[in-house]
Amino acid sequence: MRGETKGDSLDILRDILGSQSSTWSGKTVTLKTAVQVSAAFACARVISEGLATMPFRVMRQRPSKVSAVNMEILPDLNHSLYDKLVAQPNDIQSAFEFMETVGLHLAFCGNAFIWIPRVSGAIDQLYVLEPRWVTMSYVYPSPPTYQVRIDGRQSMELAAEDVWHIRGPSWTSYLGLEFITIAREALGLSMALEEGQNRMQGQGVRTSGFISIDGVLQDEQQRKLKKWLEDEHMGSQNIGRPMILDRAAKWVSQSMSNVEAQASESRQIQIEEVCRFMRVMPIMVGAGAQGATYASAEQLFLAHLVHTLGPWVARVESSANRWLLTPKDRGQGRYCKLNEKVLHRMTANDQMEFLRNGAYAGIVTRNEARADLSMNPLPGLDEPLTPVNEVAGPPPTVAKPSGPAPFIDAPKPAAAA
Repeated sequence: MRGETKGDSLDILRDILGSQSSTWSGKTVTLKTAVQVSAAFACARVISEGLATMPFRVMRQRPSKVSAVNMEILPDLNHSLYDKLVAQPNDIQSAFEFMETVGLHLAFCGNAFIWIPRVSGAIDQLYVLEPRWVTMSYVYPSPPTYQVRIDGRQSMELAAEDVWHIRGPSWTSYLGLEFITIAREALGLSMALEEGQNRMQGQGVRTSGFISIDGVLQDEQQRKLKKWLEDEHMGSQNIGRPMILDRAAKWVSQSMSNVEAQASESRQIQIEEVCRFMRVMPIMVGAGAQGATYASAEQLFLAHLVHTLGPWVARVESSANRWLLTPKDRGQGRYCKLNEKVLHRMTANDQMEFLRNGAYAGIVTRNEARADLSMNPLPGLDEPLTPVNEVAGPPPTVAKPSGPAPFIDAPKPAAAA
């Protein structure tokens, strides 16, 4: 993704972050190579799939008919954007696939561009544009324009109102920071460590060193010895094979094992470093959390929802409210909402206890509790229950019956003679 501006803000940003893709480890970091780093791809999937899992709807709040203080909030099923966010944003993607692609673009490139063609003023489709297709031109204070060139075949210029531009954390206010650029060195080192271990497994002699032989070997003898080593002892398939030497030959080992080189520890540190850049907890990509109990792991998952997905959810919602809804829509109480409630999973017992307490306290009706369990409503369960100990007013009085109390004030029978 490229940005163009008449000022020097982008040049300053490049000076801060660096504009070269090569790293100190000697690896060149591009989008293609960054995706192949397992930790980076896993982090991007955690973010994108988390966003895609949440139902995305147009909601509307309006004065309640039963409360003078609170607002009534319901999905706006009649809004033209509702079906596009819930089911069919465009001709080739489902709503889940659409948001997943947007999340991947945000995680790796810091920007997501969605073309929003309109028909009679209403949004007709939501088309995701690859960041590499888009060149943004911005001259303050005019609105930006977007030049889209699709693999050299098609070119079009879009105005700001025709593009839903979701920005990640931004330095310039009009372009999000690219993760690939910021985490260049961490990604490069991860790639170098992985390549080094792959080469050791695929080509290295497991007992790497040299053979010491008394006397001088002729060229043909050296070639035969080399071929014998390659055929019998190179590659992971030959690990552990015994080496038989004659002519008083000795094997002198010079290489470090993976344990000595602390390869596993180095790779673990790089996984944590990539997670730190993408603000994803290592436990979410299958790393870290050693010695974690069920309770501590549950808190880590909750922290993931709050600190990792929470800011992304707020970012997407805020951007959608700005670019997908009109001022008239917002004035009528409409807003876009990602429902993160679906990620708050509970066990069956915990869920039943939660709904039971809510129904007994009058917070939810019994039919609302049934709806959370994907069950149909039943007649007579739409009214909230009122706890007996919270009924307003004095306790009811019970009228005492008139006349003598039965079995108490009745005359006793005479004793037998």
